[in-house]
Amino acid sequence: MSVLALLLALAAPAAAQTASTRTVTEIVDMANKVLRGDSSHARLKMTIVDPKWERSLEVEAWNHGRTRAYIVIHAPPKEKGTTTLRRGEEMWMWMPRVERTMKVPPSMMHSSWQGSDFTYEDIVKADSIVKDYTHKLLKTEKGADWEVHEIQATPKPDAPVVWGKVLFSVGVYPDGWVIPLKEEDYSERGELIRTISLTRVKEMGGRRVPTRLECVPTRTPGRKTVLDYGLIEFDLDLADSFFSVSRLRK
Repeated sequence: MSVLALLLALAAPAAAQTASTRTVTEIVDMANKVLRGDSSHARLKMTIVDPKWERSLEVEAWNHGRTRAYIVIHAPPKEKGTTTLRRGEEMWMWMPRVERTMKVPPSMMHSSWQGSDFTYEDIVKADSIVKDYTHKLLKTEKGADWEVHEIQATPKPDAPVVWGKVLFSVGVYPDGWVIPLKEEDYSERGELIRTISLTRVKEMGGRRVPTRLECVPTRTPGRKTVLDYGLIEFDLDLADSFFSVSRLRK
């Protein structure tokens, strides 16, 4: 579950299908879609906490399918109007302070997005965890509200991915609804790089969703990035032109 995808709202699973009839990859795909969806609109607050400072941004995001994303910063005033656009494997940035549209080069893909603990690649690789990895169920435990599936994702040979291994905890409700609970991203050398916890499950837009995400990098004690969702809408009719490069200046 690439996590700037976490900025991009939600899709419902096929609740009629029981967990026992799903493959592990299907469960991973459903958990990944919970914070992306077929089409969606979200408003959230992103707070970046560092041992020496703290910074918050008000963000609005639209998503369509697996290949379109449009993310606008509304506050603080210094970043207001800054827009990120994803179309397929390509990304653009509109920077209103210098009135410039920039195509994000491959060399920037691993760079921090807006100073957070997420990267540009997290946006572009939203479905990488499904198509570029194989999945193994490690264990299943009964929880208070759901059954917890612990899953390991291992990169396929020659897959263009960053992580050497990803561990997931996924909650599956009795009615089949799937909720991602935790993600741990490891380097190729087996070092834990970051942990993403998903909490505060609420009904929003008619669906159960985690409304708080906390990303904690291992190498920087005291640092984290928190996403708090205030609004999520689903099944929007978004034309392809909504995600056009020409629209960035508007």
